[in-house]
Amino acid sequence: MLISDALLLRLVASFAAGAAVVAFVTVLADIYGEGPAGFIGGVPTAGAVSLLSIGLTQSASAAVQATTLFPLGFSSTFAFLLFYAIPKGLRFRVRMPLALGLWLPASVAVALWGPDDFELSVGASLLLALGVLLIRRRIVTSRVGLTSSKPSASLTILRGVLGGSVVLAVVILSEAIGPLVGGVFAAAPAIWSSSLYVTCRSKGMEFSRSLTWNFMQAGILTVIPYAVAVRYLFPVFGIWLGTLLSYIAISPLAYLAWRLTFREGGSAGFAPTEGD
Repeated sequence: MLISDALLLRLVASFAAGAAVVAFVTVLADIYGEGPAGFIGGVPTAGAVSLLSIGLTQSASAAVQATTLFPLGFSSTFAFLLFYAIPKGLRFRVRMPLALGLWLPASVAVALWGPDDFELSVGASLLLALGVLLIRRRIVTSRVGLTSSKPSASLTILRGVLGGSVVLAVVILSEAIGPLVGGVFAAAPAIWSSSLYVTCRSKGMEFSRSLTWNFMQAGILTVIPYAVAVRYLFPVFGIWLGTLLSYIAISPLAYLAWRLTFREGGSAGFAPTEGD
């Protein structure tokens, strides 16, 4: 199938947008620590770009259809953070493939057998995500504190390429197989995996593991509500205005996530651990 110039341009734009978002978040982690990076990485970013890109390359109705299994896809991606945080004493080169190796079959299962029912998908996703969050709460990670480091240009480019590639893959999957499958992988851990890789290299494994808590906390409060907002706002307001209004709709929850991130006396960079 030949790709039109317009579609090619939109695919390039999708890659560029995903790359920019992922690079920004992980550079933020380099500069400010896990508090701000965990918050920004947890709110709808790469997933939002993916849904927007599906809408641009196909239609607003395709983006709406993609939200059907997006919440369940998010739950499997949410569990990815748990798979990454749980093992103790493992190096990154073992820890990350293990987490991805457990995440991918779960996402494929959702794509193949997930219910074609948005309300059921949301309900099941919330239950699964809450269960994962409670388990993660019991995992002890050290307080790393707020540290700063100079962002690496080469790592910034690498993380951008990784994030942009995931968004591009989601759009191509949606175009080739359908928006239901695209919606599952729109929740792929593009920002999370690249952020964990970069922060592990620059600040160590404990920093990387502690980052998972803030990702989870912000994610459960904002990502699924964002999908609900897209579901009902895109058909009425279109893709661009619908995206803006979806962010506005979740802004109170995003503010709550921000407050929770820094509730430790305003000390940015400290992730809650067992016993807090």
